[in-house]
Amino acid sequence: MTAKLIYSFLFTLLLHSAVSKASALTDTIYKKKPKVENEKKLKDRIFVPPLVLKTSPTAVLWGGVFPYTAEYRLMAEITGGRRQSQQFAVSYLGKSIYLDAALKAAGATEFYKVAGWRVQYALKFFWIGRRHYAPYGFYFGPLVSYANARVSTSLKGYYSHSYFDFRHYSFNGIIGVQAGKINRMTVDIYAGLGYKNNKVFYHTSTFKTGPYDTKDFGELYNSHLNGVFGVNLGYSF
Repeated sequence: MTAKLIYSFLFTLLLHSAVSKASALTDTIYKKKPKVENEKKLKDRIFVPPLVLKTSPTAVLWGGVFPYTAEYRLMAEITGGRRQSQQFAVSYLGKSIYLDAALKAAGATEFYKVAGWRVQYALKFFWIGRRHYAPYGFYFGPLVSYANARVSTSLKGYYSHSYFDFRHYSFNGIIGVQAGKINRMTVDIYAGLGYKNNKVFYHTSTFKTGPYDTKDFGELYNSHLNGVFGVNLGYSF
């Protein structure tokens, strides 16, 4: 698992380096050069890449380790030129809103406990025109994700350190569109397909950990085909 995650990150960084070198002769962080050089117009032609901070309302509904967790995500997108940007995300994984409500409605006396985290990295390549440049407009690129959540099915199990350890890794190709500049608000919508590897381990009260058979979780959970979709809302600085 760890090796696959490292290889995916290295592949993404190598892809970023190759594209950057290929576009070095044509890409620039400057707008059209003014006819008269002076300090004011020099400032006008310098493109200052915005920093975009975002969160995801859709992740709260089904993010992380579905259907057990809700994901509370903070994202930062940094523009590296007119054609590309890098996006980093960290998340806290808590109890699923749906599952928690269903258990309460069913009159469950013991509620499950969840604690977890998730990290994501996306490299975006933008199609640009006369009026659009990164991080706005249509884009495509790779998205790497790793999530880890510990789920206890009862309070007794939680306090005795008995829990299921979910480890989810995925590598996806995404396409999307990001719109902004209206009062600095930003909307980012994306979707994609890729590869996933879901594994579960069981940790006992005696501090022993072993793999858990996930065949009862269904074919969708065990399949290596992964689909992603999300909506991010943010603010451009």
